[in-house]
Amino acid sequence: MNYINLISKVINQPGFAWHTFSQKVNNEAEDLFRNIFKKDYWLKTVNQKEIRIAGMRRTGNHAILSWMQAQQEGSVWHLNNVKVNENPYRYKYQNLSYYFPQHQWSINNFKQQVKGELTPKDCLLYSYEDYELEKIFSQLFESKHDLYLGKTNKRYDVLIIRDPFNLFASRIKNNFLATKSKTKTSIELWLDYAREFLNETNYLQHNKVCINYNLWVQNKDYRQEIAKQLDINFTDAGIDNVSGCGGGSSFDGRNLDGKANQMDVNNRWKQLLDHDQYRQLFNHEELIEYSLKIFGHIPGTEVLFPSKIKFF
Repeated sequence: MNYINLISKVINQPGFAWHTFSQKVNNEAEDLFRNIFKKDYWLKTVNQKEIRIAGMRRTGNHAILSWMQAQQEGSVWHLNNVKVNENPYRYKYQNLSYYFPQHQWSINNFKQQVKGELTPKDCLLYSYEDYELEKIFSQLFESKHDLYLGKTNKRYDVLIIRDPFNLFASRIKNNFLATKSKTKTSIELWLDYAREFLNETNYLQHNKVCINYNLWVQNKDYRQEIAKQLDINFTDAGIDNVSGCGGGSSFDGRNLDGKANQMDVNNRWKQLLDHDQYRQLFNHEELIEYSLKIFGHIPGTEVLFPSKIKFF
């Protein structure tokens, strides 16, 4: 959010907007102070491994993150759903302090990291949801990476994508059709992720790993290959967990925690066939074409295709 937008919000929504504006100014001042007077942040490695994850909401991000975390040995930190171009620790610290002040242990831990007292970690996981890829993997954040997170021995950039039929069924079910982007619809954002998955673009720069959620759910060998790419000792621990982040499944909540393999995640689309808004999404030819390129034909979904699209 730029300063012009912030000033506009201060005028129109003085309470919350003033809090946000003053916080923004304080954050910039704090970064400047640390950059000038505490330059030792780049001298030692803090994170042995760092995994940055990008995915749209209801893509299975939390399931995959839980699976990664369960298999990763040592000290593992996970920063869920952070904000682009901001210090992830500061975002979590300020968000918890404002909305969940009862979580004092976490608040104090995050505050310590924000001050530059970075705790050594075997693995740092942090995830972004519903943002444009160019904002997640921006040069602005890269220029402050070591200031915010400390030096990392090995970094990975992960993209998670789910087929649009089940993705948009879950998003509509949970009233999540809009994205955090001010310029792109959910379809346009999905297409950007699809192009990156197919290497038509190249925003992910650090040991790029792309995960097809549909395959990840169905295929143990595929999960083992993903673990290998991330240098994780594969045990498949966590595969049946249903994360509490995001409220669990749009359809099942957390009712099947410990039995996630029983969730019919690749057939959610069938429950939205009579939903007009859902059906209208698939009048978009490019959406169908990219889905076929990545996921192949999902039997039955052809009833949603524009008439000119052929899948055989």
